[in-house]
Amino acid sequence: MQTDFNLYKVDMKYIRNLHNIDDKVLSVSPQTGKDNRVFVGIAIICGIHKYCIPLSSPKEKHKKMKNSMDFSKIEINGKLLGVLNFKLNTY
Repeated sequence: MQTDFNLYKVDMKYIRNLHNIDDKVLSVSPQTGKDNRVFVGIAIICGIHKYCIPLSSPKEKHKKMKNSMDFSKIEINGKLLGVLNFKLNTY
């Protein structure tokens, strides 16, 4: 198992371009006050493709949701700390 931990800085223009193509990519628009948004997540490699699974802060709706193939809660001692939303799609 690989246990390396790396931090990456992503060019905000790249994020904006991704958002323009796929609205599931969160906005970094200064007009919405999101230009300082930090993306934290898990980077995985599947074959030749690289993915980032974003870490999201917990929301009330997440407490009722169950772990599934595309959603996972991060809990310690029953306290919800965050969630991973894989946003799997079939195209």
